[in-house]
Amino acid sequence: MNATGPVQTFFPDTTDRPRVYRLLRAASEPAHRELGEMPGPDDIDPLGEVLEYVINAKMTCLFADWLSRHDHTQGFPRPMQQFLRGQLRLNAYRSLKHHQEAAAIITALHDHDVPAAAINGIAHATLLYPGAGVRQSSDVDILIPASAASTAADLLTRRGYYSTGRSPTTLHRDFDDPIVPGLTLDLTTRLAHTGDDTTIQTILQRRAPAPGSGEHQAPLPILHRDDGFRHTLARVASQRRWPAVADALHYALDDTGPQPATALDEPSRAGWDLVRSCWPQLPQDVPLGRDHS
Repeated sequence: MNATGPVQTFFPDTTDRPRVYRLLRAASEPAHRELGEMPGPDDIDPLGEVLEYVINAKMTCLFADWLSRHDHTQGFPRPMQQFLRGQLRLNAYRSLKHHQEAAAIITALHDHDVPAAAINGIAHATLLYPGAGVRQSSDVDILIPASAASTAADLLTRRGYYSTGRSPTTLHRDFDDPIVPGLTLDLTTRLAHTGDDTTIQTILQRRAPAPGSGEHQAPLPILHRDDGFRHTLARVASQRRWPAVADALHYALDDTGPQPATALDEPSRAGWDLVRSCWPQLPQDVPLGRDHS
């Protein structure tokens, strides 16, 4: 595969930088299912330019994990090794705090008859990268029905959240924590592949607790695998960001024994086509467990 081909249309941030593209693609692959040709030392050195793109793409921890798994960090200066290990520890702690808060919020919403589910980064950190601390997210996204938006916002205000001014459903809460001093929460009533309220309510009825949360983590309600996969693929199509690409690939290569979808909404299909532009060896049909419309 010519690495520069899909870069020009898929990832403008790596246009004309094929080694950065190869490294970000490698960092996106699950440890147990690496698909592409592995980049070598010549792709990594010099590291500074690569790190600029990795940090801007919010792939620092996935990249650090990939470097460690392939023993590339051994030749780095000690400060760089410490930096990469520190980023992984920091993100693991931040993810734990975000997970705990998201679980508490969803429990509180449930107690007020508001169905809710965590989506995007915090959900994928637990579902697709369990225990690894490698999936970065800067905020927490929670899906609720449109009819419950006012109730949810009032409840969160009583929990200490306040409006950031970006939108009525983007709220922030300050924490007495030197590492995670606060959390921004986005309440959403839409998914990337659908905004229909009836469909959203049906999807929320299918939600399930994320597996493998760990003994110190409360159960976190997330979307059914297929609903989360469709949403993630549509996000790939609309945003074209590396973390969503990594999430989509992890969904596609998980061990749930899915079957190819016979029908797929247009946004999710567009996202799958873009993922396959990076990994053409993936099947043409999206591996979904069952055909949810």
